[in-house]
Amino acid sequence: MGPDADPDAMMQRFRAVVAYDGTDFAGFQAQDHAGADVRTVQASLEQAVSVATGYAARVVGAGRTDRGVHASGQVVHFDVPLDLSSRGSVMLSSLNSRLPLDLRVLAVEPVSGDFHARFSATSRCYRYTIENAVVGLPTNRRVAWNIRRPLDVVAINDALGRIVGSHDFAAFGVRVGLDPTRRVVLRARASVSDGYAAPELPAARAVSGEIWHTSPQCDPHCEPAAPLVVIEVEANAFLRHMMRRLVGTLVRVGHLRVAPDVMDTLLVVPSEGFVGLAAPPHGLCLVHVAYDGTRLSPRYRASPGS
Repeated sequence: MGPDADPDAMMQRFRAVVAYDGTDFAGFQAQDHAGADVRTVQASLEQAVSVATGYAARVVGAGRTDRGVHASGQVVHFDVPLDLSSRGSVMLSSLNSRLPLDLRVLAVEPVSGDFHARFSATSRCYRYTIENAVVGLPTNRRVAWNIRRPLDVVAINDALGRIVGSHDFAAFGVRVGLDPTRRVVLRARASVSDGYAAPELPAARAVSGEIWHTSPQCDPHCEPAAPLVVIEVEANAFLRHMMRRLVGTLVRVGHLRVAPDVMDTLLVVPSEGFVGLAAPPHGLCLVHVAYDGTRLSPRYRASPGS
């Protein structure tokens, strides 16, 4: 490369959709702890890119998920020298062959250099799964919060309807410095599904009655799986712990300890007495990120936002 060459012109940016089981990761963001072996999603991806291309690229994510939080549609970007880049299909197989089994690249493609996984994103959607059963299935223990007492999902949906729009979520999130705490929630709903918790739940239904009245008829030789209450919130951005504290408060609403209109108060006057404890991280999953209104789904089928 000559002294007058533009280094950016010699680089190729890639965008990738990644999924991971966050149980054994200390979150997404790489951590610099001297002498400590801290396993993170970002560090694992950077190592795979480095081995695959021979270049130490920095991987940037759309969301900095916490320890134990999962993702089925996280979006990242990274730059590699143009002479080391290859077709997306080759890059896909090359990266996955070097990644652990609890971290997969679902799709990868070259994009323009002005794309930024975090700052170009127009919305993010998180899903929280609650297994509402006296005895939880062992197969759900890593991806769903087991709550024994029945939840009033109609009340939860009432509360969720009150957070849609532009509001100050200081009551629910951790403020960083002087950063603003106002966020715009595009959609929010609770639905019920019968079955095993998974990144993409089959045929989740909006609830119009009590959770116990929504189970379909099933084979008499097959016991019905535990009901899952699935809470989805899509917003332009989230404060740290915002989704988990929202869920903790919604559980209080679902148990009729506080009325749904508590949200109206908390979005104006934060009150520690009404905000529920943060829900455990293992029920939370980043399911998709949108750019200019187009969602990048877990299997990378671009679909218009609604």
